[in-house]
Amino acid sequence: MRGKNNSEIEVQMARTKWLKIRVSDDEVTDIKKRAGRHDMSTYARGLILDQPIAPPEPKHKKIVHSADPELVRAINRIGININQIAKQTNAGQEVGNAVLIALLDLQTTLDKALASSMPDDR
Repeated sequence: MRGKNNSEIEVQMARTKWLKIRVSDDEVTDIKKRAGRHDMSTYARGLILDQPIAPPEPKHKKIVHSADPELVRAINRIGININQIAKQTNAGQEVGNAVLIALLDLQTTLDKALASSMPDDR
């Protein structure tokens, strides 16, 4: 070990002994919740030996957006109509100018509605 001082020598000790404790089902649930991403042994060892334990990472919450049910149904009907137009076009049937103009108007209206619903801090 020449050339290394004591602070540079990493000492690893084998963990060969068991420490057994009895806990209730509720206590196990609570310990697992507190341990977070840590395994139970690491968490318990850190607590018992008064070693720092990193806080568990926060769980990501699913964001649920609410929408007017009637608006959702109206958009669904529009989508069904657009799918029917696409099916006709893919089958080789010609789509009239009136339908194309209505689609362009619809796109313009939806773009404006989307722009007005978006926050300005994008």
